[in-house]
Amino acid sequence: MQVATQKQRMHANRYKKSFLFIVALMIAVLCVFSHVQAVDEENCLFCHQYRGLSYIHKNGSFRLLYVTEDLYLNSPHGNLKCSDCHTEIDKFPHGETKKVDCLTICHIDEPSSGLPFSHQKVGDFLAQSVHSKTDPSGNLKPYAEDYPDCVTCHMDPLYRPLAFLKKDMPGLEEKTIQRCSICHEESAFMRKFFNHFTSRMQKLRKPREVVEMCSSCHDNIAMMQRHNRPNVVKSYMETFHGKAVYFGDEKSADCTDCHVMPGESIHAIHSMDDPASASYKDNIYKTCSDIDCHPDAQMNLAGYKAHVVVSSKRNPAEFAFCVFFVVLTLGSFIPLMIFTVLDMARSVFPNFTLIKKKVKKEKGKKAQ
Repeated sequence: MQVATQKQRMHANRYKKSFLFIVALMIAVLCVFSHVQAVDEENCLFCHQYRGLSYIHKNGSFRLLYVTEDLYLNSPHGNLKCSDCHTEIDKFPHGETKKVDCLTICHIDEPSSGLPFSHQKVGDFLAQSVHSKTDPSGNLKPYAEDYPDCVTCHMDPLYRPLAFLKKDMPGLEEKTIQRCSICHEESAFMRKFFNHFTSRMQKLRKPREVVEMCSSCHDNIAMMQRHNRPNVVKSYMETFHGKAVYFGDEKSADCTDCHVMPGESIHAIHSMDDPASASYKDNIYKTCSDIDCHPDAQMNLAGYKAHVVVSSKRNPAEFAFCVFFVVLTLGSFIPLMIFTVLDMARSVFPNFTLIKKKVKKEKGKKAQ
């Protein structure tokens, strides 16, 4: 019995070693064919490369865990390891993960100062803007969950080659990288730097995409009512700028062109009543006089309201003006339509008249 048991153990160990060898071989083959080892030091894409990888969170929300490899590698974060942002993940299975803090100190140094790099300045601009979740006293605003954070606006990045007049120029990307290769030998570094640099040299998104991004909140009727704000997207789309952007013009002004002071951070958007705002009454002409818009703009160019909401409380003069023209139009149009209908009825029934019947009745009375 003991001999038989030892043989069974030997066979079991042999099968176990064979099974582990086959599993290791399969992993190696998968890594080779998916190029995981070449681009992912921590081998996270071994699982996260599958499109169907997802789960239902305990709060009932759907969580997609798939990572678009090409999109990630060509993004400004393409040279970072997953654990640089997901700092708490150090085991598998991961367990309950924390939300990524975009303001954490990165592993790279800021080249001009040599200090560890961080997006903390961006966070400071956002905290002082109208989109901050807290008020000047540091208290949470009502409905603080409605206010945006980093990922609200910075979704999957959309990169376009460096362009002049906001139009793509075929071949420019390859020619630029060829010039870089004169001094720099690593092609992957050149392409990543090119994507990062050119995305800052022009708009990351097309104007229409910027408007659609801002519309996710400012066109939400329920959200705007909670904050007692008008639907500025609707009023913007009624302007020349809005119509031009809708039809694909990239030279026309979008939301960020008018609500960010020239030279300031795009995260520093303030209320129109704030003197630091690009839409403040004394600053509008400075905003309009941007080199890409109206360089010779003066105070009288921007003496109009860009977002006119027809409301007796917000814009009483415009409201009265609209009511006057509505009454004038209806007062002219309705009588004209009545006259036209009666004229057509006379053409169809030329002998039909109520006055004639009354005359006959009066003649009959006189005869009696």
